[in-house]
This record gives sequence, structure tokens and C-alpha cells, in this order.
Amino acid sequence: MGMKGSNGGHEPVLVQQVVRYLATVLDGAYLDLTVGPGGHLKALAQALEQDARLYGVDRDAAAVRLAQKNLQGLPQVKAIIRTSYSRVDSVVSEFGDTSFDGILLDLGISSLQLDDPRRGFSFRYDGPLDMRFDTGSDEPTAADLINTLGENELANIIRNFGEQRNAGQLARAIVRERQSKMLRTTAELRDLILKTAKTSQEHKTLARVFQAFRIAVNKELEHLEAVLPMAVDLVSKGGRLAVISYHSLEDRMVKRYMRQQVKGCVCPETFDVCVCGRRPSLKMVTRRAVTASPQEQQLNPRSRSAKLRVAEKIT
Repeated sequence: MGMKGSNGGHEPVLVQQVVRYLATVLDGAYLDLTVGPGGHLKALAQALEQDARLYGVDRDAAAVRLAQKNLQGLPQVKAIIRTSYSRVDSVVSEFGDTSFDGILLDLGISSLQLDDPRRGFSFRYDGPLDMRFDTGSDEPTAADLINTLGENELANIIRNFGEQRNAGQLARAIVRERQSKMLRTTAELRDLILKTAKTSQEHKTLARVFQAFRIAVNKELEHLEAVLPMAVDLVSKGGRLAVISYHSLEDRMVKRYMRQQVKGCVCPETFDVCVCGRRPSLKMVTRRAVTASPQEQQLNPRSRSAKLRVAEKIT
């Protein structure tokens, strides 16, 4: 379950590495598609020249307000807009730039979200089972899914998005529990999981199940699949796309997409000659995923699962 540092004394995850890999054009344009409290953009502003242009978007209204506050007065910051990153192509016309020298996707959940019991993201606090990044939307909450989906659907969510082995057992426990009362709070879900999980695996199971429902509620993998080609289109030739992921589902998707764009051709391996005509659009900048240093992991334990991959646009 990936989490980014908050603004309250925490550095954004892999901030030095992001600046080093992205800030290649000192007077260029940069876009943070998951701006959060604004920590990465603030670090970029400090590394770039005064006439650089910085933009940010986020689905979370509270994050947008905090980023606007934290980045106030920085001359490079031109716009911070509330929208999903998978819809960025529809708002980019509002920016002064329509292509960018660097684009960042930091896919983790922030401390701002995690530490607010009202948001329902954490099993550590009691609060409503919401888990929506955009609390102003009419999308189903975690409670809606948990209390209405069938046993097989619940098991698929827990297995596919939480990579939890005993997904069927947990789904049966949820269905059995809601026959007597609906699950409405994080504490109720936590207590039910603890009754079902092995004692030695309690913490991991809690993290995986909460991650699974968060991903399902926010359709995170669908949004990621949609934004990757969009981001490549928005990067200038020679510009870079940097993606920080926090669990294997995200990282596999990012790795697979970047490798395909580096390869270009999608013809079957049995073909002697390429007939699809697709050319590579990216080259890898990082040979393997960049991870946090032991020092950063010690200062910010939430950086332990972070993986950064960077690619450069060549066409």
C-alpha cells in the first residue's frame, strides 16, 4: 500500500531523484499529474530558472487547496487544477503550455489523505468507509462496494487488487457479517479482517485489503492505463516521463507500457519483417527501477515501497 509523504514535515518521496531526472531544461515546462501537497513541484521550482513554467493537477480537492497554499509566491507555478490525471488532455488547453519537458506521476496515497479519519483510507483510525480521492463525486464509496457486491466480486477485488491469497475466505466473512449488519466504518472492516486473518499476517492482510478496496473505488488501474499514452503524447521530444509506483500492480503496468513504447513494433515474434509500422516512442533513462536510499527509508518509512521509472521521448 503505497503512500507519499505529507507536507507536514515529510519530504515528498524520491524528491532528489525526480529533480535530477526531470529537470533537464532549466527554463522548460513541467507538469505534475498527481500534485498532492505540492512537494515535488516546490523542489522543481528551486532547481529551475525563474522563467520555467510549472503546472499541477489532482483529483483531491483538499490536495489542490493545500498545493495552492504551499506553492503560493513561486513565480514558476502557473496553474494548479482539480481534475483526474486521466482527463488532463481536456484541461491542458487552459495552461500556457500544451507540451512539457517533464511529466511526473506519483501514484501513491499521501499522508494528507491517509491521516484524515474522515477519508476512510487507513485501518489505523476509525472513520467512514469512503476511500474516494474525489469526495465531491457521486461515485460509490468503499462501503457501497462492500455492502452490495456479491461474494465472487468481493473476492476478485481482494485477490486482484490486494494480491491476497485467502480472498475467498475474506469475502465470505464480509457477506456473512453484513447479513446481520452493514459495514460502515474502517474499524468494523478492520475488526472483521482481524477475525479472519492469521495472527502472523494481520498487518499485511489489513494493508492489502484496504489497498484493494481503495483501488476498486477509485478505478486506479483504469486511470493509469488511460493516462500513460496521454502523458507520452504531452511530453515534448527529448522530454521525460517519470512515474513513481508503490505496489506491484502499478509497477508492472508502467514497466510493461514503457517497454512496449521502447520496442515500438507489436508484430508477433514469428514475423520475419515488421508489418505494423510502429516505431519506438521512448527510450529508457533508468535501466531498472530507482528506489529510496536507506537514509530516506529510515526518515520516511512510506518510501520503502516506492519505485521510480523514467523514460525519454524520442519521436
